[in-house]
Amino acid sequence: MEFEKVVSKARESFKSKSIIGKNPAPRFESYHAPFSICSEKVRCVLLIENVDFAAYDVVLRSQENYRPGYVALRALGMGREDRELVGGHAWTGSTSSQEMGFDPLALPTLVDNLKKRVIVDSMQIMEYVDQEIPNPPLYPETCKEMVEKHMELVDRTPHAGLLYGGDPDNDTRPGFVKAFANGLCERQCKTLKFWLNNKNLPEELRHLYEAKLKKFQSVSHTLTNDQNLLRSSIRGTKDILAELNKDLMKSGGPWICGNHFTMADIAWHVSLLRFLTFGCGYLWEDLPQVQSYLSHVLSHPVLKSATYTWPGYIPSPHLTSLLYQEAGMILSERNRLMVVMMSFLEGGVFMGLPELVKYAGRGSVGMLLAVLIGMMVWATG
Repeated sequence: MEFEKVVSKARESFKSKSIIGKNPAPRFESYHAPFSICSEKVRCVLLIENVDFAAYDVVLRSQENYRPGYVALRALGMGREDRELVGGHAWTGSTSSQEMGFDPLALPTLVDNLKKRVIVDSMQIMEYVDQEIPNPPLYPETCKEMVEKHMELVDRTPHAGLLYGGDPDNDTRPGFVKAFANGLCERQCKTLKFWLNNKNLPEELRHLYEAKLKKFQSVSHTLTNDQNLLRSSIRGTKDILAELNKDLMKSGGPWICGNHFTMADIAWHVSLLRFLTFGCGYLWEDLPQVQSYLSHVLSHPVLKSATYTWPGYIPSPHLTSLLYQEAGMILSERNRLMVVMMSFLEGGVFMGLPELVKYAGRGSVGMLLAVLIGMMVWATG
C-alpha cells in the first residue's frame, strides 16, 4: 500500500529515533525537532495525553526535513492537490498555514499507524490527538470558544520573524542565535536548489520544493529591505500579549479558562518560552497577569519535559535561572556551558571567548571547564 511505502521511506530519512512510552511498536510516530515552535506544541500534547509514540528527531541545522522521503510523507498528508502552498504571500514572520499557506517541508508531522493517516499541520495534529485520546480533554465544552481564540492568537504570533530578524530596536537574542540566523535563508535556499537540481528528485515533489524556495526568497527580501515589517510584528505581538493579559484577568487564573487546563495553555507555554529564550521579557513588563501566568505555565512538569528539558533544546543565558529553579543545578550548568560552546560554533573565537570568560567567572567549576574548553579550542584552531 502507498501508506506503508511512503512511511517506510520517511523513516529511512532520519537516524535519530527513540520510543517514548512502554509500547515498542506505538500507534503514533512524531517527526519533529527539539527546538521548533510547532514541534514543541505537538510533543506537549502527546505527553499530556500520555501517548506512546516513536520520536524522530530531525536535525534542522542540516535541513534533514528537506529530504525527499520526508517531503513525500508531507505530501501524502497534505490532502487535496489544490491546497494553497507557501510562497504566494508576502512574509509576515508568522508560521500560520492559514495566513501563509501550507509548508510542505516543515515540521512536525504525525503518523497514525492504526488509521493509516498522516497529519501535517501542528494545530490539526493537536486537535487530532485530543479527539483520538481525550484523556484529559483539552477542548472542554464549557470554554471551547476561549480555547480556540487563544490557539489562533498563538498561531498568528510571528515567532519565525523573531528567530530570523529579532526586534530591530531591541534585539535580545543570544549572540550565537543572531550569528546562526545571519545568512540562514541563503543556506536554506542553497539546500533547496541542491534538491531541485538533483536528478533523483521525484517530479511530483518538485513544485513543493519550488514553493518553499519562493517562501525563503520572500523572507530574505523582507529581512534585507523591510525592517519596518519586523517592527510591525513586534507591535502585533504586544497586542496579542495584551489580549492574553485581559483574558487572564477575566478568568481569575491560574489558567486561561480558570481552573481548567486546556490546549490554549499548552500553546502559550511554548510561545512564552520562545520569547523568554530570546530574552524578550520586556514584552510583558507592564502585563502583571502574564507575568504571573508565565511562572505558573512554565513550571508545569509535563510541559517542561517536552520543551526546555527535552534533549537538544536550544541553550540560552535567559533560561539559566528557570532551569536552576525547575530542573536543578546540573541542567542549569549544562545550559550555561552549551551557551559557551554554541558561541564558539556559530560566532568563532571573537564571540566564544567573552562567553568563556563570563562562564569562568562564575566559580571553580566554571573555571575548570573553561580551561578545558580553551584547550579544546586551541587544539582545534
